[in-house]
Amino acid sequence: MIIDVLQHVPHEGPGLIANWAKENQHQLKIHLLFEENAHVPNDSDFLIVLGGPMGINDTAEFPWLADERALIKRLSEQNKPIFGVCLGAQQIAATFGSEITVNKEKEVGWFPIKRTSDKLPFFPESLHVFHWHQDTFSLPAGATRLFSSEGCLNQAFLYAENIIGLQFHFEMEKAGIETILQIDEEFITPGKYVQSLAAMKAEDVPEDNKQMLEAILDYLIDTKTI
Repeated sequence: MIIDVLQHVPHEGPGLIANWAKENQHQLKIHLLFEENAHVPNDSDFLIVLGGPMGINDTAEFPWLADERALIKRLSEQNKPIFGVCLGAQQIAATFGSEITVNKEKEVGWFPIKRTSDKLPFFPESLHVFHWHQDTFSLPAGATRLFSSEGCLNQAFLYAENIIGLQFHFEMEKAGIETILQIDEEFITPGKYVQSLAAMKAEDVPEDNKQMLEAILDYLIDTKTI
């Protein structure tokens, strides 16, 4: 399958998604929206929307944000699978009427999330995951909350059986995390759920994170045959 990936900044790429695609003989078509003359595709069989530092309302500077939401809407009407990470999850949520707001806590670093639904049985009760966000989303009407944390109520959701949004990052490899720490170090400010730079660098990506990313992508691929 050809999978379209919307990448918003150079340092937040597909990461472990690319490993999964190669192992399963899928082709990633990566749209580098930060490049001049880049644009959002008109269609897709499977869409992945990655993260980025911009907000969903920054359409004056990043007009493709509105184009993304229009594409998400079209694909949802065609029952196509969609996967969003961080900004990508916020874009999906906003498409379906959710409010995107500043969260009461900034989450930066490795913190636990707890499962809040048995809708997708391959998820464990809890996971230790990498966070890098200040904004959050309300749940779209009819969506199922999948995970929550102490610092952020809505960490992940399932919408219409074939659309999944994650506020946290399953896709980042250790090298990708080290890059974002270097490029966006000023985002690390004191807070209850903000780790130190040294603490973040010291942690490795848990194997169960990779396994859950693969399980999500496999599930979404399977929805194409339902």
